[in-house]
Parts: sequence; structure tokens; C-alpha cells
Amino acid sequence: FLLASAVLADRKPNIIFLMVDDCSAVEFSCYATEDHPAGNQTPVIDRLAAEGVLFRTCWATPLCKPSRALLMSGKYGYPTGQYGNKLQRNDLDFARKHPPVSQRLKKAGYRTGLAGKWHLPGSPEQEEYAWDRYAALGGYLNVHGPNLEWDGLWFRWSEAARTFHDVGIIGKNRQTYPSMFWNGCVVEDGKVLPSDDETYGPDLCQDFALRFIAEDSDKPFFLFYPIVLTHDPWFPTPGEKPGEKSEPGMAAQVVQLERYVEELVGHLKEGGLWENTVLILTADNATLGYGKRSCSEFGVRVPLITAGGPVGGRGVSDALIDFADMYPTMLEVAGVPVEEGMALDGVSFLDAMKGRPHEGKEFLFSYVDRERTIRDRTHSMSSRGGILRCAESGNLLEGEVLKEGDEASAARRRLRAALRQRPAPAKDEFGGKAPFEVDWDKPMPNGEVMHAY
Repeated sequence: FLLASAVLADRKPNIIFLMVDDCSAVEFSCYATEDHPAGNQTPVIDRLAAEGVLFRTCWATPLCKPSRALLMSGKYGYPTGQYGNKLQRNDLDFARKHPPVSQRLKKAGYRTGLAGKWHLPGSPEQEEYAWDRYAALGGYLNVHGPNLEWDGLWFRWSEAARTFHDVGIIGKNRQTYPSMFWNGCVVEDGKVLPSDDETYGPDLCQDFALRFIAEDSDKPFFLFYPIVLTHDPWFPTPGEKPGEKSEPGMAAQVVQLERYVEELVGHLKEGGLWENTVLILTADNATLGYGKRSCSEFGVRVPLITAGGPVGGRGVSDALIDFADMYPTMLEVAGVPVEEGMALDGVSFLDAMKGRPHEGKEFLFSYVDRERTIRDRTHSMSSRGGILRCAESGNLLEGEVLKEGDEASAARRRLRAALRQRPAPAKDEFGGKAPFEVDWDKPMPNGEVMHAY
């Protein structure tokens, strides 16, 4: 497992994309300000930010599936048709029509692995995804996944905290799903792993991740790690001693996340891999109850931290980044050119990771279902037309929702003009309903705030 530095010098960088689930940037203490403390103390993640680059502004989408589709394709929803969380009949076409970044890296000589929550169009076993190995939570394998039986705990999203025992085929009943946490169902390379009441599903995914990066190989690796923490329901997590459990809640989820990150980074350092590994840590959307599903700055603003030997940069970046930029960035890290005709919607931010000047995009863009949102460096416009003056500190909570007036009107005109440059979804994507749009030209009574945030 210990590799000589001479070998590492000739090898392409390893890439780990660690994506937390349902976690706003303000959950981490490295994003706190004096006036707005973080929801949690996160010393492990804070150290990563201190050793690498913390990006003040990164946008995903408001929900899990469209963020994953955007990440893996490098394209916004209008060319892929992936706008929301629902399964679609054409999901198998997604990876065929839009080659995933995992496929590009595999062709470039990378070992490719997936650990965690799937929730992508199609199946991890599709040839087009090009995974060499995977360990995916059964709770998010869909009708296109492997035909496997699960004898254990299940749940329904209508009552996510209530689990019950049953036996069934994973993905065949869209109303019930195998447990993701205690007695968690994990499918590794097409086989259901053993699990009982003392088995914590995320532990199985973490174990796979550590085994995958430790595999003896002369190839660099790409690990996509969409960890299920901190997704609800916020069940107790494993305690510090065997057999113990934490109190339930978001705070315990963050503590467990910190343990996993510390273990992962420690594993890389002990194995001599850290100096040749780029770690990208982010989240797929905002925290449940604090912005998730809102098509606005509050729903799409997520943390973004890059660290590892090849990163080079240190400190804080004010570059504007969104999830479309992840694909070309990972390709540039791997030395893979963006080929003509790929039609990617993002730009690489490797310069910012290296500590070199990088302005990023002029506009960030996001969407969910029929709604769309956009921002520039100073202002953000929600899908309902509300205008947020963004804080110079980068802390979301320090922005100001503007009342109607000259500043709000000027920002809305500017952002609407930019939004028109991005194609809206077709009506037939939503059963003949047009993309959601408010009457932005209608003046608000008494200078009230546009309903938005």
C-alpha cells in the first residue's frame, strides 16, 4: 500500500469527489463569521480548508438527483432532461447520450469506484458509467439496478423515520426502499452485503472506500463518494465505543461525517497517497429545513473545499463556481483535454485550486423542475423573482433580501437578461405545463419584498 515517491511523481493525480448529502455551507465552522456562527464545530473539515482552498460561493441544485446528473454530465438540465428527483422512463439513455466523467477518466487510465448513495439516472452497472467497483446503498438503487432481494428493514419517504421488516426485490416497489442507516442495505459489485440490526450502512460504504483506494495498482484512481450523511431521517449514529449510539439529530450526523473524513485523509497520508491525491469536498444541496428544495441561493449554496498535495493553493477563493464546473476541472486535473463537441456548460477552476488567478463564471445558474435561479457576483435572483444582495463575506446568512426599489429592479433586469441566454425546459417535460415564471414586470404593492426567500 505504501508507494514510493518516485512512482507517484510519474503518476496522474488520484481524485476523490466527496459529496455530502443535504448540507449547507453554514453547517461547517470554516464558513462561519463573527456575527453568524456555524451550526456545528467541524475541526477536521476546518483543517482541510486551512491546508487547501475554501471557495466562498459554490452552487449545486436544490435536490439530489439533478445535482448528481449535472456533476456527472457537466451539463445543465436542459440538454439532459434531468430537472428533478423523480425516476424517468428514459433514465437509461442519460449515460448513453451524455458520457459521464467517470467514463472519461476510465478511458484516461483511471481505476473508477463509487461508494455511497447512487440516485443517478440509470444503473451503476451500466457500461457507460464505467465503474470498476461500486458499493451503493440499496435505498437509492432504482428499477434499472441489479435484480436483488433484500430481507431486512425498509422505509417509505412518507414516514422516513419509521422502518419495518419485509422481503422484496430492490427497486421494484417505488413506494418502499431498503434501509440506508441501521440494518443498512449496501450492494457491492452486484451482491448484497451481510447486514443486521448492528450494521450501520454508511460504515459499509466507508469500508469500501478505504479498501478501494488501498488496492495495489499501477493506475491512478477516481473515487466518487456521495456519502449519505447528513440526509434525513437523522437517526442516531455509532458512538465512540462499540455498541454505543449517539443522540439522534443533525449534529450527530456531522460528527460522524467528521470521523469518516478524518479516517479517509489519515488512510491516504499513511499510505503515502495524500501528496498525489486531489480531494474535492462539497454537498449536493442545502440542509433539509434550511433551504433544500428552494430554487434560490438558500437552496443551492453548498460548501466547496479542495485539498491534497496537487492542489497547491491555500486560503479562500472568491471565484463563482457551480456544479457544471466540476466535470472540466476533474478532466484538467487528470490531464484529459475537453474535446470539441462535448458541449460542457462549465469551466475548469483548477487555477483557483493551484492558487493562481481565476475569476470563475460571470453568472451561476441552477434549477429544479420548472423553476430556475441565477446570480452574479453581487446579486442573486430566486425563481420567484426575489433579489438577494450577496454578502462580501460570502456567508449566506449575511446577505440582504431587497425590497422593491432601484437596486432590486436593476439587478432583476440584469439577471433576467442572463437567464434568457439559458434555454428553459420544454413544456412536454412537465406534462404540457410551461416553465414556472412569475410576472416580474408587475410592480409590488407598497414596496414589499418579492416572495422568494
